Amino acid sequence: MGIADWEKHTLLADIALKEKDHLRSILHYQQALTLSEDIGDSESIDVEDRLMISVISCHNMASFWRTMGDVKYELKYLKLASEKVLTLVPQCPNSDCDAFVDSMGCCKKALIEFMKRHPNPKIARMVQDIDTATNCNLIAKFRLN
Repeated sequence: MGIADWEKHTLLADIALKEKDHLRSILHYQQALTLSEDIGDSESIDVEDRLMISVISCHNMASFWRTMGDVKYELKYLKLASEKVLTLVPQCPNSDCDAFVDSMGCCKKALIEFMKRHPNPKIARMVQDIDTATNCNLIAKFRLN
């Protein structure tokens, strides 16, 4: 099982969701998330690709639950995605970057983009107008969907 299998399950889940086949959709998203964990343990795949696959899987699950109207599960998977980003970011070699947040060991862009998708609309609105596009050197590739 590898990236091709993960892509297949992600695509099948997207198709099922468009067809409003929610059971088939969640089963494929779950399978893709499980595969992303296996891929995350593989040292033969670039660490940035492993993280991106993992974060995308979490965001797909969050998006599914948002579609279903279940904020509790949406938040669960958004938090999981955030944790996955933060596990890599403290290893960022660009700690002298202006956007690096010492106390978190990460970049402002990752934190702000996550907050823009916060399930609490009051919090999300507070950060919607913050521009993060020019404030990051490494984390820009992990742009949250």
